[in-house]
Formats: sequence, C-alpha cells, structure tokens
Amino acid sequence: MSLLLDSAALAARKPIAAGALAPLANGLRAELAPVLDGRVEIPRDKALLSRTGGRCPHDGALLAFDPLDPRHRCPRCGREVTGELHDRFRTYSYQLWLAERVVHAAALGALLNDRSCTAQAESLLGDFAERYLDYPNRDNVLGPSRPFFSTYLESIWLLQLALALDLLETDTDIHELRALGNTVRARLIEPSAELIASYDEGMSNRQVWNNAALMAAGRLLGQPEVTERAIVGPSGLFAHLDQSLLDDGSWYEGENYHLFAHRGLWYGVMMAERLGYALPEPLRAKFDAGFASPFRTLLPDLTYPSRRDSQYAVSVRQPRFAESCELGLARREDQRLVGMLARLYDPLVPRGETGRAASTADVERNLPATGLTRADLSWRSLLFARAELPPLVPEPMRSDLLPGQGFGIIRREEGRVYVALDYGHSGGGHGHPDRLNLLLSDGDTRWFDDPGTGSYTDESLHWYRSTLAHTAPLIDGHSQPRVHGRLVAFEDSGPVGWMSAEAPLGRDLTLRRSVVVMGDYLVDTIEWNGSGPHEVALPVHGVRAYSMDGGEIEAAPASLEGGAAREDGFAFLRETTRLRIPSDGVLTLTGARSRDDNLDGWLFLPPGSSCWSAVAPGAPGNAREPMVLAKSSGRSGAIVAVWSWRGEVTSAIREPGSAGVLRVERSDGGTHLHGASPDGWRVTFDDASGKRIVELVRVPTLESGPSTAQSSAVTIETSAIALPSRTFLGEPHYRRSEEHWDAAGRPAAMVTVAVEPTQRVVVFTIEVPRSERRFVPIDAENLYDNEPAAINGDGVQLYVIAGEARGGWLMVPVTETKQVGIRPIDDWARGLEVTATWNPLPHGYRLVARVTLPSAISEIAADVIVNEAASGRDRRRGQLVLSGAAGEFVYLRGDRHEPERLLRFSLADD
Repeated sequence: MSLLLDSAALAARKPIAAGALAPLANGLRAELAPVLDGRVEIPRDKALLSRTGGRCPHDGALLAFDPLDPRHRCPRCGREVTGELHDRFRTYSYQLWLAERVVHAAALGALLNDRSCTAQAESLLGDFAERYLDYPNRDNVLGPSRPFFSTYLESIWLLQLALALDLLETDTDIHELRALGNTVRARLIEPSAELIASYDEGMSNRQVWNNAALMAAGRLLGQPEVTERAIVGPSGLFAHLDQSLLDDGSWYEGENYHLFAHRGLWYGVMMAERLGYALPEPLRAKFDAGFASPFRTLLPDLTYPSRRDSQYAVSVRQPRFAESCELGLARREDQRLVGMLARLYDPLVPRGETGRAASTADVERNLPATGLTRADLSWRSLLFARAELPPLVPEPMRSDLLPGQGFGIIRREEGRVYVALDYGHSGGGHGHPDRLNLLLSDGDTRWFDDPGTGSYTDESLHWYRSTLAHTAPLIDGHSQPRVHGRLVAFEDSGPVGWMSAEAPLGRDLTLRRSVVVMGDYLVDTIEWNGSGPHEVALPVHGVRAYSMDGGEIEAAPASLEGGAAREDGFAFLRETTRLRIPSDGVLTLTGARSRDDNLDGWLFLPPGSSCWSAVAPGAPGNAREPMVLAKSSGRSGAIVAVWSWRGEVTSAIREPGSAGVLRVERSDGGTHLHGASPDGWRVTFDDASGKRIVELVRVPTLESGPSTAQSSAVTIETSAIALPSRTFLGEPHYRRSEEHWDAAGRPAAMVTVAVEPTQRVVVFTIEVPRSERRFVPIDAENLYDNEPAAINGDGVQLYVIAGEARGGWLMVPVTETKQVGIRPIDDWARGLEVTATWNPLPHGYRLVARVTLPSAISEIAADVIVNEAASGRDRRRGQLVLSGAAGEFVYLRGDRHEPERLLRFSLADD
C-alpha cells in the first residue's frame, strides 16, 4: 500500500495531467531542466544558522535564493555579499530545494511516463543516501539533525525523499528498484527517522512535520509501531487535530503557523486515511475548516495580519495559498475557497515572479504579490486538484469572529475598512504578550498594526515580543503575562458594530477593551478594576500629540521609566519626552501616512495621568516611527479614545454633567452620542435623517476578583532543604543537546549551598571535576543568535529568590585570573547582588558565588545550572541542572529558567 496514491489512483491522474492540468505539468517539467541536465549536486556541508548568514548586512533583508547561482544578493539594495556564514545558510535552502525536486521528478515521471524524470529521481535518491551519514549531528539550534540545524527541517526534507521513493515504487515494478530501495531505507530513512523520533516537540507546529516524516518512514520501513505512534500517539496527528486546531479550525499559534502546520497536517491526514486510520468526524471537520480559516482574517490589501512570530505583511497572492484552496476543494465543497480562488486567479492582477522554481519544499520564502493561475501550483495539485473548478465568484469580505482563536473583525465598505480585536488564545511559545491588541486599516493604509517578528537571531526580536510594540495595554511597566482572553460581546448590525473582550493581566486585575465601530471612526474604551492600585499604559504607534489649535503640544525631554527586561521593550525607545496634558484631560493626536492619509484622535485620560512621546522601531524593514504612551494609575479607571480616519469627525468631547457620555460631532452637521448603558453600550444618532438609538448588549459590568493570570510568585510543594546542602549532579540532572549523558562523557558537578553565620550571605560552591575550561568571555559577541555568547562555553547560571527580591546571573571564569565575568539575566535583576571567584582544579574548575540577602529572610529559592561545552562544537553540548532535568533538551533555552523550578532552602537554625 502506497503513502498518497495507489497504482490505480495514480493511473487515473495521468489523463488529467496530460489534459486539464497540462499547463501545470508542462511548467513543472520545464523547471526540472537544470536537475535533468545534471546541474545540481548534493551539498557537502551541514547547514548553519547564524545572526548574519543569509541576511544583507546593510539593510537586514533576507538574501535572495537562486538554486543555480551560489552568489548572495540582496533583493532590496542589490548588493552582493560573501562569506562562509552566508554559504552555509544557503545550504539550508538548497537541501530543501533539491529534495523537493526529487519528489517533483518522481511525480512527473509517473504521471507523464517520462523516463528521464524517473531516472534522475532514482539517481538523486541514491546520492542523498550515500551522503546522509557524513553530516555531523551537532551544533543544532532546535533538535538533533544531520543536514540541517533543526529537527523539523530534517523532517520536511526526509518526507520529500520518502514520498519520492514511494511514488517510484508505486509506478514501477518494485523488483527493479529493490537495490535502490534497500540502500535508501538503510542509509537514510531508518537513521533519519530514529533521530527525528528522539526529539518529540509535543504540540508544536514543528512536531506536525516530525509526525508526517515518521508516518512515511514507518510505512516504508515496515515498522507499523512508528507509523501508529505518529498518528495516534500522545503528540501524534490525532492529538494535534484535537488539541492544537481550535474549534474554528485555526491553529492555536496564529495564521503564520496555521499555514505552516496545516500543510504538514495535510500530508498526515492524507497518509493516515490511505493507511486505514479514519479521522473521527469532529477532527475531520476541524481539519477541513482549516483550509479556509486563515483567509477569514485577511487585511484589505490581502495580506495576513502579522500576529505573533510571523513575517510582516505576507501577501496571500502566492502559489502556496492558491494550492491550499485547491487541495481543500479536492476534499469538499467550500464556497469560501472558491471565492478566494476567484481573487487569486483574477486575470487583471499583474503577474510577477511566483518563486516556484526556487521553492524550498514546505519552508516558504515570501515574495511580493503576483497574479496567479492553476499553472503556478505544485506537484501536489497535479496529483490531487480537481480537473475542473466550479465558476469562480469572489466572496464579499464581511465582519467575522474566530472564537477559538479569539480574534474579532469588523469590516466596512466591503472590506476596505478593517478593525480587529486580538483578545483570545495566547499563542503558546510563538505568542506575543498582546492580549486586547487593536488593529485598524483603511485600504492599504495601516494605522494600528501588528508588526509580527523580524529575524529570530536579531536583537530586534525582543522589541517585537514586547507589549510596547503593539497597541495593547501593559501593566505596571512590564509586558503582559501569557494569558488567554475572553469574549464579552460581538455584534455588527451594519451602521454600528462592536467587540468587547477582557483579559486577566495581573493577579488581582482584569482589563476589558470595547471597540465600537462606525462607518468612518471608532470609539475605543479600556477599563480596569482591581483590588489594588496599578499603572495601566496604552501605546499608540504612528501618531503625534498636538494642541487644539494645531500646534505641537508642550513637551520636555525626560527619561521614560519602565521594565528593564529586554522584552519589556523600553530600551528600544529613543527621544523620549513627557507631554503636558491639557487641563481637561483630553489629548489630541494626529497620524499621517501620506498627504491624503491622515488619522485624527482624541484621547480621554483619567485625572493624574501622564503621557509620553518617543520614537520606536517600525515594523520589520520599515523606518522608526513616532509613538505616544499614555499612563494612568489607580485601582480602577478607563482610557477612552475616538479615532477618525476619513476626516469626517470634527470634534469629540465629554458631555458636561454626564457620566462618561462622548459627543462626536461630524462635518455634515450630525452628532453621535456614545456611552455605557446598563446592558452594554448606547449610540444616539442625531443627524439629517432624524434621531434614533442603537443599543449594544454585553454581559454584566466588569468586576474585580481573582484571575487566571500567571503569577510571578514561586510555589514549591516540597519541603525546604536545610543548609548546608551538598548535591552531586549527574545523569538525572543532565539537559542534553544531541548526545545523551553517557555519550557526552558523563558530565558531573558538585553543588554546595551554605549560609554564613550572619544569615545575610548564601554561598554557592560549584565544583566541576572534568571540564575543558572552554570559557567564552562574558561580553563576547554571539555570531549565531541573540542569546549571550557565554552560554555556549563552560560556566554557571545562578538563580535566587529571597522574599520580594530576586537575582539571576550568568557567570564565566576569566582565564589566568581569579575573577568571574558576571552578566545579570533579564527578568531577574530585582534587588539581589552577587560576587564570585574561581580557581582551576586539576581537570576542571571551582566557582564560588556569594549572594547578599535582605534582612529577616529565613528561606530562599535557588537553582544552579552548569553549562557544559566540548571541543569541536560551536554551541554548548548540555547543562547540569540542580533541580533536575532528566529527559529535557537544551535547545532554545538561552539563559532563561522558570522560577517555579527553583528549590527551597531553609536558612533557619535547627
């Protein structure tokens, strides 16, 4: 039994490939010319991820990838750059490109009876199998891998090669391929599958691809237990469909990761169904809904909102999005997909470069929007797309709510005006702290935008992962905790629409944001109520503050106080000034994107508020831009704004003597009154057509009380450890990379924790008996990512919490001295100080750290991590963790550690 199509189904596709889909087949065949001509070769080096590799040093743009031209050129500035880091990053794209060409050739060989395609697929498969075990499995970023630096990339690569072998064996007498099949299975599929299976990533989008690769490998190897685990195991296909696809069919990490994960789910579902695993109906329905769900959130310019860790302003006018529609329609009728294809296949849209000839399997490179036809799709459509499409009629873009994702959209003017509230699922590890984020677009003009994320290896990553980078509230100067929000109301009656949601953004504080959307303006209300006072701040990007007479408001340069952690975002702000708020508490704001695109705003602040202006980073690839930050403190309060994007609002004022009623006056002489009602919100229209009232209903008013926000307090159920304490760290404490504890040479350490008689100083002594003493200077530049370079050498990470104070430090001995380089760790610098010295041991080193405690402390929480390096590596091999780390991996941890893992130590006398 084959993986995607049996021989009969494959034969049935041949007349379609030669008939209705002949333009697609012919285009794919033409693009295979350099492969068939032998102008390709298997890379000799392992791919490498670094901070600079693959990016232009002048403007940060991702360098263009041309599989037939090894030069590195910037598509933005046109410069050419050179260097090993660029060469080895290009290897990552080239490996995936070539693997896709193998399955591409195998499919065309089968469908077109083209022996040259079949022969080249066979030849390349054999070459890959011969080379695979020569790649070293070390220095990886995210899971073990030989050709790449992350496991999921190897999974995508292996899947392409496994499908190619399966297509060849389905279309050909298997006896003719027995020798090749045995070699590919023994030297490539089996060792690669074993490596992939060793790194389970749970509910991550990356595990989707691990499952797909293991499903295919298990079938080809005759190992049904491998396939079954990939389908029905704890983190298998069915678990992802059940837990990671939300009820609205969207992947929990947002559109960008939905698009990536759903393609992997497509492979998994197609193979599972072929292998006799019928999807339960609820899972099948969610999967099928997932073809359309990302199109529901499109902005007016047909780009995706750049939520969470996604690239900025990705256009849907690219082949892979059209193919998703085609593959969805091949499974079931869905008018939403038909309507989207009508837009994507619009013949009036100018054609540009589709990028298909340089596509890198299922790891996409985003290109500018282009007109498309069915001839621009891939081998997947050649195998599965309908021979003929139904009449293509575009669907109107209407207001919509994705309740599982927690994303509401109110559209006006057939989709030209777009207002969205991002309130719901936090998005997991790729989520941003931006609950209750507001987005506003008018056609191609983005007013309140989500910037997404630039490079994962650049320092700017921390800005984009801050609340301050969004139009979302931050509390007490810090980015929000990772929480889910809750919908309160969603309604769109036509002339008036509104969304209201709340999120628990503190242990005793819940915020609610309500957005009332009219035809050409909106009213935005953020209200809070807690058991104690808090500072609530609202950043607004792309605007400046002005006085009522049109002049710039009075301002004075001043330092803007805020959280010190990198992902609080304040360190990225420049030219900070404090604004003088007018006596009536109303700030007038203006934004301008062009001569014709202007935004007018009125910001109503509670008494005692403060307001600041600054220059902040723009979206990736864009210039810095102005921003305004309003702050208000108190147990309860509200910040209200009116935003007009067409110039039709002439003023917004509070009605005298009213309880928060806003009077919005318009250029046509009409007046709208906005205010809270007992059941929600009331809008009173008074214009040429008369006086009328629209009532918007929500749940009862906001009440204070306990919330589900993540707490910074440490709760440990185990009893406190008496001091002095001495612990040997070995296998149960080892957090590995590619090698398990035995293979890594059984690293070990001894950690002693003691308190001096004064009980004001705790002494941590870390003895590492075997170490190459590969110390990376504490201030060294990291060539590979945005973590401290010193984590990749030998050294110690120490974390201590003492009452309300805490401290975290990365400590590295300074060679030929007794000094220790010390770097505070973000989010841990709160009132504790440390000093340290070190000395060499015959084959290792000893480090002694002394932490001064606040007075009246009888108990602390602490943890010690020993970083372990080895020769022949660029990244650390593993860590020894005092609190235990059996079965864990070191990838992506940097210098971070979870406070709840710290051990409790008692300082009290016996």
